[in-house]
Amino acid sequence: MHRLPRPIIRTGTPRTDRRGPGPARTALALGALALTLTACAPPGGASPTPTATGEARGHGYVEGASELPEPQLHLATADQAGTVELTDLLSEERTTIAELGPLAALTGDGRFVAAHSEPAGTVTIIDTGVWTVDHEDHQHYYRAEPRVVGEVEGDGPADVIAGSTTTAVRFAGSGETVLLDTAALGTGDIAESGRIESSPGAPGLAVPIGETVIATDGSGRLRVHGTDGELLDPASTSVAAADVVLAGCTEPAGSIATNVGVVIGCAEGALLAVVDRSSSDPDPVPAFEAIPYPQAVSADERATSFHARPGRPTVAAVAGTSGAWLLDTRERRWALLPTPTPLRLVTAVDDRDQHVVGLTTTGDLLIVDGATGAVSGSATALAGAPDLAAGVQLEVDQNRAYLNLPSSRTVVEIDYGDAARIARTFTFDTPPAFFAETGR
Repeated sequence: MHRLPRPIIRTGTPRTDRRGPGPARTALALGALALTLTACAPPGGASPTPTATGEARGHGYVEGASELPEPQLHLATADQAGTVELTDLLSEERTTIAELGPLAALTGDGRFVAAHSEPAGTVTIIDTGVWTVDHEDHQHYYRAEPRVVGEVEGDGPADVIAGSTTTAVRFAGSGETVLLDTAALGTGDIAESGRIESSPGAPGLAVPIGETVIATDGSGRLRVHGTDGELLDPASTSVAAADVVLAGCTEPAGSIATNVGVVIGCAEGALLAVVDRSSSDPDPVPAFEAIPYPQAVSADERATSFHARPGRPTVAAVAGTSGAWLLDTRERRWALLPTPTPLRLVTAVDDRDQHVVGLTTTGDLLIVDGATGAVSGSATALAGAPDLAAGVQLEVDQNRAYLNLPSSRTVVEIDYGDAARIARTFTFDTPPAFFAETGR
């Protein structure tokens, strides 16, 4: 049998000789890629703490980074030519952090961004140097020098889905998934831990969950792998139990990490994978639960792309032309939220007022009450036809939403708690075709 070329991994300075015409068309899913720090104690004082010096390594120590008293929020933006810039949302200072070849997508997890080449086949991982570590009862905020970590090359468009220990880079052309050590990314290295093979060209996904990776096989069935890519023993009790639930998830599409567990979309609804970190049981297999839709759902109305404020239990997805799905992973419950106009993008803030932020197919921005469905604010025709045709991105944090408008070379900052008021507008020299918020 003919074998497709295996992906190539490069670290350090990226290649800039890639060329390729055409608009962005690569879908990128990048989940919660963050280094897990295990030490916990009350946060420190009000001044930056350099943690890369010879001082005693106390709570919150991170080699090569400084700990600060507040989030270091930034926007990582990229134009289609491959210039990647970082804008400080506090000072509004801007720096260029990478010059790559033509790009098709850029998405981040709060620290790292993955830049996808145009034409497809190369994924460049960049450490933006700002991130937050959430310990539930308190957070740590870090800043270090941004840097290009390296490249992974394969066949065709790639999906990048990341977890606390493993980052999966799945290439659609070959069906092969390259598994990377997440901790190594934080030290500037791309270290492969294993690979998972599947059918070339077939739809599928690979989702890291704890010490496992859930990936589709050649038939589209979800299977449990270790972080080395090997299938876990199907005869073991925990894997056998997982296989029963996984078999009930057909046509898997879309995933997102919440503070409860990891969600995978299915034709029947969703799977929720929960890792019991308090257990002394060394078995790495998570517990899987099916959360079926509350009603019959057509293929067009399925939730296949989930978005939310990081670290919250409720996520949102477009529900065809009907509005938005909200999935509360804590309550294991779906809710269909009708909207006056079909949505193109939607994300759940999941705050006290249950804000849901959506962009309609006509370019209007809507702020919707997730409990009642009432529209509490809107910005009419915020995104024009050229922006909608090119594709835009929508992200939210604890206080603001961000939307890129390439046709006007801007990213707008929206106060969703104040009836969709435009709080700030960031203007760029070249169109910000892609962006991701980092430092959160």
